Amino acid sequence: MLKSITNYTAAGFVILLQIRMVSDKDKVDPKVSDILKLLGGGTVLAASLIMPGAAAIALREFKKYKQEKDTKEWKKFNLWRLKQIIKRLEKQKTIEIKDGLVAITEKGKRKLLQFNLNDMKLERKTDGKWRLIIYDISEFRKKERNFFREVLKNMRFLKLQQSIYLTPFVCEDEIEYLKQMFGVGEEVQVLKVTGIDNEQIYKEYFGI
Repeated sequence: MLKSITNYTAAGFVILLQIRMVSDKDKVDPKVSDILKLLGGGTVLAASLIMPGAAAIALREFKKYKQEKDTKEWKKFNLWRLKQIIKRLEKQKTIEIKDGLVAITEKGKRKLLQFNLNDMKLERKTDGKWRLIIYDISEFRKKERNFFREVLKNMRFLKLQQSIYLTPFVCEDEIEYLKQMFGVGEEVQVLKVTGIDNEQIYKEYFGI
């Protein structure tokens, strides 16, 4: 019945949700990304919270694992809004309710990855060299190419030409991560240069 409970406790993230009755003004409306990130990180949501009367046994089992500090992760949300989003995510098959638990699905994990990539930022770490990101990703992989480009824009790389982006910040690790994620290792190159035309203009753009 609770066959996955050991895995959750081993991860150290098991949480029983008990939201106190407070006015809506004290609650935060959750976003899809908030919910998926918590579930993706192993934070367990008991179905009985959003569907009264469901999985009573599961709820009793989870009471002994409750930790007050962890409940704050969910208690901050408006319960009515949380229910609405959970219902929508279940229809979209990004989450599922099984054995009294709300859990993220493989589809949900892919969506979570997108949120995580969109949240990526470069540290403002410089070594006196410019980085040129050059890529030539096949039209047959248009989806990966477009996503790769969007992540570069979100990380504030400056577009110089089609498929050429610039940054003064150290970015090798981040670009390698993206190459691995999108499987475009051979199609992406990082060039380090010590000087570039219109350098002062670019320095002003990046605030260095």
